[in-house]
Amino acid sequence: MAAPRMGSLDDLHARLAARARRPRRRRYRLPALWNCWGYEEVDHVGPGQIAVDPIRYALACLEHVVLPARGKRRPSGRSLSRIRGVRRLDGGKVLLDGQRRRGGDWIQQASLYSTLIRTTTAWDHNGNGRLTSTAAGTDTGTFLKTILLLPLLLRTGVDTLYMLPISKCSRMFRKGEVGCPYSAKNFYELEPDLHDRLLGTDAADVEMEFAALVEAAHALDMRVMIDLAPRTASRDADLIIDHPEWFYWIDRRAARRYGAPQIDGFTDLIPQPSQLGDLFCRKELRTHLAAFRQAPSVTEPVRWRRFADQCRSSPPRNLLKEIGREFGVITPPGFSDCINDPQPPWSDVTFLRLYLDHPSASAKHLPDAAAQPPYVFTDTIKSSRFPGRRPNRALWRTLADILPFYQRFGVDGARVDMGHALPPDLQDMIVNKPRRTDPDFAFLAEEFDHGAAPAAKRAGYNAIIGSCWYMEPRAAEGELHKLVREVLPQSALPALAAAETPDTPRAVTRPGGVTFARMAAVLNHFLPSGIPLINSGLEVSERQPMNLGLDSEPSGRFALPRSDPFYGKLAYFDRTALHWQNAEGGELVALLGQTAQVRRSFLRDLSQPRNYFEPHLATSVPATLAVGWRVDRGRQVLLVVANTDFRRRRRCVIDHLPRPADRKRPCDVLLEFTRGRQSPLLSAGKLRLALAPGEVKVLTYKTSPK
Repeated sequence: MAAPRMGSLDDLHARLAARARRPRRRRYRLPALWNCWGYEEVDHVGPGQIAVDPIRYALACLEHVVLPARGKRRPSGRSLSRIRGVRRLDGGKVLLDGQRRRGGDWIQQASLYSTLIRTTTAWDHNGNGRLTSTAAGTDTGTFLKTILLLPLLLRTGVDTLYMLPISKCSRMFRKGEVGCPYSAKNFYELEPDLHDRLLGTDAADVEMEFAALVEAAHALDMRVMIDLAPRTASRDADLIIDHPEWFYWIDRRAARRYGAPQIDGFTDLIPQPSQLGDLFCRKELRTHLAAFRQAPSVTEPVRWRRFADQCRSSPPRNLLKEIGREFGVITPPGFSDCINDPQPPWSDVTFLRLYLDHPSASAKHLPDAAAQPPYVFTDTIKSSRFPGRRPNRALWRTLADILPFYQRFGVDGARVDMGHALPPDLQDMIVNKPRRTDPDFAFLAEEFDHGAAPAAKRAGYNAIIGSCWYMEPRAAEGELHKLVREVLPQSALPALAAAETPDTPRAVTRPGGVTFARMAAVLNHFLPSGIPLINSGLEVSERQPMNLGLDSEPSGRFALPRSDPFYGKLAYFDRTALHWQNAEGGELVALLGQTAQVRRSFLRDLSQPRNYFEPHLATSVPATLAVGWRVDRGRQVLLVVANTDFRRRRRCVIDHLPRPADRKRPCDVLLEFTRGRQSPLLSAGKLRLALAPGEVKVLTYKTSPK
């Protein structure tokens, strides 16, 4: 694909302006919460919902919010750091806005919003009770509607838009109504369904719309990150036609019973090299290996070339069905790299063949390594631990070129899915290549274990996902206190501070419900080595999970009433929309915005771990939690105190604090949920305060010179 044209935002504005000349129509429904910038030509069509002329609404959003913020800048095709004039220094350092730091470390001061585009901005615009697409518009989420959401995201204090995969996904082997965004059919094409039919029926316009979204975000000083999953592709990926040898293949007759082999008595998740001999002697594993076949281009090269030429000139509706009919093989579904993992196979994706030979540690245990076709097992999946001797260099170059492709739109960073499982040399290629163009490109590692953070840092990552999503909902078990006191302060890289992620249960379904979600959302803005993340839907107390990948039970997908149209549906696999009409939405957006404003005023100090200290709680109430920061070069103290008891009011005493400079006005309350009867009292280095259930108070005072 050619690079996106300069001025995609101007192109979008011109198209909207041309369409705005047509007769008006106010039948297009939107969540009222989106209109936080005061558009007046609206009709109210029920609680939390308005009706607008969509073209005029979009045009006004550009003209009143986005374009004035952009001013004379034309930021097309460049990251925000490059627009601002980042300078590359030696040793992976950069200089930007007078700050010398490691390239990509801007993420350590960021506030992220995680979004699956097709769900976040989905809405039943015509009120027919379904999410459909017609010539008049697209009910599922689009890049255009995400631009319209940016003003609301600014209200929450977000400065980085993190998008789950946006590349073209497959419709085969889907687990619900639509394909999973992680089943990449083509890494180098944008998902055509993210095009908005308000702009016409040509899905090729999706490239302009994505470029316009990145430009709009940059105009509002908001960065854009994307998601990359380089280990897998869809089972009918476009790469198959040109490179069938980059995939694994099984006999199509074995497809129905294919899955991860269950090894009796094996308890380790990932085997040690010394255990491979025992594993490969097992009957279960040998039966599994017997299902694999060579790529059809290897067994019948001439016939495959003719078949591939025919597919290029006349693409079949079902590529794998035709391959199975012609050659008797099919790509296998993926599965977890953990032995005896109970989760079912990943029916919609298949692993890419990163080495052209068997893993070196395993080859000697195969009965006949030369005769054994390439296979999928924990050793080939975990190629970082079990590499081969012949890297698939052509495939590696293709994978390493994916992020530079999206850099042409100006993206600022990426999360790498399971990067630690990749061969180190391939991971280096993926991380280093984007930084040739943008030395300030940021990388987020999919690491949940903070003990792996040093290795992630050496590999070039700037942050990890971490374990906040797991520990915060377990406040009653002491996990939240452990997170704040031990885990985060010692982490070699900052982690995402969030009570929920796209793969976990929603925060409002955890113990404490909405009270817990509200408390955690505020607290996460002030944690040591924490990067606040709002998972799309948190701002409206969404209950329905997007996926059941982490810390979930199968019953977790039924978080909504049976009467709800999205009951039992998961955003990863179905057409769903957020409950933007929830009553808590406006309050939570305001609270998040207020919290972000407080954080922003102390941001430089909060991003320095050395400024953090653990306040001493004089009371023995385990429900209270305190976070302390020395700010303004130690001349001021910032305290964040929380009550993790969601039923009872608690009193808290913190002592051994620096003495206040002004005894008459010792303490300022910057943020609180409810004003208590008694103001916090600070005297002689001791703070006394009362906290409502789930309450968080943010306080500050100037210290007395020593």
